[in-house]
Amino acid sequence: MKSKITTLVENTVAQSGKKLIGEHGLSFYIETESNKILFDTGQNLAIANNAQVLGIDLSLVDTVILSHGHYDHTGGLKSLLACNRNFTLYAHPDVFGQKVKGVDDNFKYIGIPVAKNFLEEKGIEIKLDKKAVQIAPGIMTTGEIPLENDFEGLASVFYIKRENEVVADTLTDDQAVILDTDKGLTVLLGCSHRGVINTLNHVARLTGKKRIYALMGGLHLGKASDAKLSKIMDHLRGFGLEKIGVGHCTGTRAFVALSNEFPNRVFLNTVGNVVRV
Repeated sequence: MKSKITTLVENTVAQSGKKLIGEHGLSFYIETESNKILFDTGQNLAIANNAQVLGIDLSLVDTVILSHGHYDHTGGLKSLLACNRNFTLYAHPDVFGQKVKGVDDNFKYIGIPVAKNFLEEKGIEIKLDKKAVQIAPGIMTTGEIPLENDFEGLASVFYIKRENEVVADTLTDDQAVILDTDKGLTVLLGCSHRGVINTLNHVARLTGKKRIYALMGGLHLGKASDAKLSKIMDHLRGFGLEKIGVGHCTGTRAFVALSNEFPNRVFLNTVGNVVRV
């Protein structure tokens, strides 16, 4: 399978003169011979503008996959609904949880800004599953990612509101997309909240393939210790990665560590980047 992956939303813009907009968020537009897919939608500030500038017709999107239920990955659903109500939405069942962030009981809502029943009223077909889902030939979600290793812990600032209590959010809804392409496996990440190594090990089990050609998305390593970064680099070596495009929540120190560990294979992913696999 051949795929074209365009970064519609990212934190940064590197292309001058095109009137592209960066925002804290992420969205990939995936084109194959049979599908036009959005993996995440950004916050909602940039997606419609960037799609127009890049010549992408959002009304033709047939599939939306959500990596998890945070606003910076789901807010662009509002812009999409303004021009398209003919797509199927895939996500984990916990994606619509009342997600909040904060410390010392000072919480701010950071969840998906559109309710499930609102989407259904608009005619959107929603498919929620904890397990891996085959979207189309060569395209699948990972489903829920097991927490297995002892060095990729969850951030302590994410919570879920449930009736009269607030509990830690273990981000069970975190998932990735797997493309089985002519060049090998390409894995697209939202934020890797459950850990990039946990994610890639899960991908290897699902596909029966250890080698991964390309890895793109957010790694959520902005506050990672040197020890954690070192362990992640050690494990990444085993996947035979040839192309690594990171941004969003990856963090500068992690980007530098990756660049040093995998010279000539790492790039900063920005709005408008196109990767063909």
